[in-house]
Amino acid sequence: MSQARSMIQVRGLDCPKEVEQLRAAVADQEGIVSLGFDLIHGTMTVDHLAGVVDPARLVRLITERTGLAATVLGPPGEAGGAGDATNEPAAAESWWSRYGAWALTIGSGIATGAGLAVSWFGPSLGWSTIATGRLAVACYLTAVVIGGIGLFPRAARNLVRLHFDIDVLMGLAVIGAAALGQWDEAATVVFLYGLSEALEALSLARARRSIRALLDLSPPSAERIKPDGSAEVVPAGEVRAGDRILVRAGDTIPVDGEVASGRSSVDQKTITGESVPVVRGPGDPVFAGTINGEGTLELRASGPASDALISRVVAQVRASQSGRAPIERRISRFASIYTPMVIGLSLLVMLGPPLASAIGGHGWSGELFRAWFSRGLVVLVIACPCALVIATPVAVVSGLAAAARAGILIRGGEFLEEIGRLRALAFDKTGTLTQGRPDVVEVVCAPGHEDEDRVVRIAAAIGDRGGHVLGKAIARYARGRSLDVPIADDYRAVPGLGARGRVDAVDYHMGSHRYIDEAGLCHPEFHNQLGRAEGTGSVGTAVALTGDAGPMGWIRLADRPRPEAARVLAELHELGLRTAMLTGDNAGTAEAVARELGVGEQRAGLLPADKVSAIAEIGARLGPTGMVGDGVNDAPALAAARVSIALGGISSGAALESADIVLLADDLRRLPWLIRHSRATLAMIRQNIALALVTKAIVLVLAVFGLATLWMAIAADVGTTLVVIANALRLLHPAASRG
Repeated sequence: MSQARSMIQVRGLDCPKEVEQLRAAVADQEGIVSLGFDLIHGTMTVDHLAGVVDPARLVRLITERTGLAATVLGPPGEAGGAGDATNEPAAAESWWSRYGAWALTIGSGIATGAGLAVSWFGPSLGWSTIATGRLAVACYLTAVVIGGIGLFPRAARNLVRLHFDIDVLMGLAVIGAAALGQWDEAATVVFLYGLSEALEALSLARARRSIRALLDLSPPSAERIKPDGSAEVVPAGEVRAGDRILVRAGDTIPVDGEVASGRSSVDQKTITGESVPVVRGPGDPVFAGTINGEGTLELRASGPASDALISRVVAQVRASQSGRAPIERRISRFASIYTPMVIGLSLLVMLGPPLASAIGGHGWSGELFRAWFSRGLVVLVIACPCALVIATPVAVVSGLAAAARAGILIRGGEFLEEIGRLRALAFDKTGTLTQGRPDVVEVVCAPGHEDEDRVVRIAAAIGDRGGHVLGKAIARYARGRSLDVPIADDYRAVPGLGARGRVDAVDYHMGSHRYIDEAGLCHPEFHNQLGRAEGTGSVGTAVALTGDAGPMGWIRLADRPRPEAARVLAELHELGLRTAMLTGDNAGTAEAVARELGVGEQRAGLLPADKVSAIAEIGARLGPTGMVGDGVNDAPALAAARVSIALGGISSGAALESADIVLLADDLRRLPWLIRHSRATLAMIRQNIALALVTKAIVLVLAVFGLATLWMAIAADVGTTLVVIANALRLLHPAASRG
């Protein structure tokens, strides 16, 4: 049976509390494969069996069982609907949905304050004790009713389903305080809980705005050039492939495309994280969400804004937020044990001492029961795991968004966590540690032929006629030196060996040492000289050139290391990672590259299956091992690694779909930052968890000794929740990942 995906917008989905409510609401439905939640955009993704699950029925269940308003986004039941749905605007919010919680909280606060004022100042105004008490209780009761308008229905629904979340715990605490006649405590708890919910929602709303600002980068409109040459402003979604788009100086580029005319510098850091703008001219690609510099550009659009790279990146980031990192799942499991455990402890505190007193022969003491029941209520409030549970997802989402802004696409929280736990990184050589194309690195003239330019010109003439990558590289090198490249006549290629051609009525041969030898054109002195050069372990391949008068010299070409590679590897070593280079190239070249770059170990002559075995062996010996490649080649090795990292996602659409992590810029310098960022995220999560647990432990001990009240417990929980949210949001700032 085929699988489909539906996306549901849930108003009020901004906290792990609602996530657990939603999971519980649909847990008994057949055909659901998996659930994903995006707290930033308030959406729930449901992967389900087509024809078995009706999204409209899920919406009704969610509303009935949780009280949260929900609507289906995108074409229900279609696998691709979810991706499109993320761009659809949510239904307009009513005044009550936006401000209702704050209105109830303020009303509850006013009534609580009035009750406290009556209690404190009533007697001094000449009111009787009975009148003062009744009026104060009326104020407190009003506060409980107003503040409980949302709380008690949610608590009742969850209690019936035996889902003991924070609403149930707070509801029981309020009822318990009222039963003891502690109306001031009951009112204070309702008010502080409402305030905590409102402040938490406000903090998460700010988090959503901060994270959305990192992702919503493309402008909504574009200037399309009409056939008569005038420009019209149209929605970016209406742009079609081939449309000509005008981008003025300082404007954000609205769609992907290539420059048709004009030249300007383009700031691409919104996508790639590059700090320096790149120059773009006719024929060069440009991407939506990047910023045009000082010149005016005319683009040829490759498609609408929805097909742009930035749209795919945003879709991937939103999808990655739906999953849960391993540490988040562990915390959720811990919370599922922690909450009933503390509820049990609260019952023990409530009933243990009074029962022990009665069994010990002292009789049942109502006063003793009231005292310990009150302490048990405080322990019940401490059972709320909100600060503990929210510590992880906010940090993970902030970490994913910050990485996206730095030009790093991470497919989920689990990979953000895993990259920080790696002990080794393996690299493909060609195109990853090297630039992926041969370049001329040395020109050596034979004795009697000291004109280096002439050697390059003739070699370029022959190379230009053929299709071999080395010949083309020589021709490119010659033109880079502004040399005039003549035309070679009578060109003939010798497959696997070289080529020959006539330049200025002289026959020339160009190719490998073996080819020159077999052509009988390699003089003994030249043969020995070239042989010694090839035997020194120099990086690259030597291409010899001979003419009718004998050898003229050789040109050595090599796939040069990336300029940043050596420094990046050194930084990785400083961070405690071991490095390895895996290549199918020959041992001599691999050893020379590894020595130049400072790679920890290298393995040459590897077939794809050999690279998989190498990853497994390195992992068994050193620990969790990641693989860095180009996202297309070496797919088996990338799949075998604990984390696969693709380099240059801008040029490789396949990388966006296959790799766990994609460095959108063709630049290795993001790797050390990524390692530090992942470790900073894990450290932030641990800090938040420790803060939540220590705070709760302190209040718990104070409660057992009768030194903590209900409002103190609520205030501690509110404060801790706000602190862990603020702490996690620090990950959005680059400084949080330095180290």
